Amino acid sequence: MAKKKQPSTPQKELFAVMVISILLGLGGGYALGATQNDAATSANSVADTEEKMSHSHGTYNVDAEQAPKVELVVTEDAKSGYNVKIIATDFTFTPESVNEENATGEGHAHLYIDDVKVGRLYSPYYHYDGSFEGTKTFRVTLNSNDHSEYAVDGDVIEAEMQVTHDSSNNGHAESHGNAEKSEDTTRMDGDDHSGVTR
Repeated sequence: MAKKKQPSTPQKELFAVMVISILLGLGGGYALGATQNDAATSANSVADTEEKMSHSHGTYNVDAEQAPKVELVVTEDAKSGYNVKIIATDFTFTPESVNEENATGEGHAHLYIDDVKVGRLYSPYYHYDGSFEGTKTFRVTLNSNDHSEYAVDGDVIEAEMQVTHDSSNNGHAESHGNAEKSEDTTRMDGDDHSGVTR
C-alpha cells in the first residue's frame, strides 16, 4: 500500500526559504564585496601611478624681483651615467629646513627625467646612474621648504635640457674607458631651456 504524502508545514517551508536566503545572501555579499575591493584597488593603483607621473606640487609664488633663477647642465660621466649640475641664483639649498615653514630664497630642487621624478636634490650636484639610448628630457624645479614649486605669476621656475646618448658615435667607447678624457658625446638637441622662468 502506498504511503500518503503528508502536507508540509508552514514552519518547514519558512525554514527552507530562510536557509536558501542566507546562502544566497552570503554568496552575493561576498561577490559584491570582492568587486568593490577590486574597484578600490584599481582606483588606488591609477591614483598612485598618476601621482608618480605628475608629482604635482602647489606653487610658492614670489615677486619677480625676489624670484630665484635656475640653469641646468647635464654631462655624460666618463665612467657611467650623467652628472647633473644645478646653477641657482638667489637661492640657497637648505636640507635642514625641509618640511618646515617657507622662506623666500631657500629650499631644494626636484629632478625629473621625461616627466618622471628621479629625486629630491639638497645640493647643486647629482649623479644620475642610469643609461639610455636616444634622447631624454632632464628637468629641474626649485622647491620651497614645503615642496611647493617656486613660481612667478603662476609660472613655475624650472630649467630643462634635452640629452641625447648615442653609443654608436665614434669615440664613445673610448670615452668610457679613459676617466681622464674630458670630452663627452652627450649633446643638447633642440632648444636649451636652461635659465628659463616659466
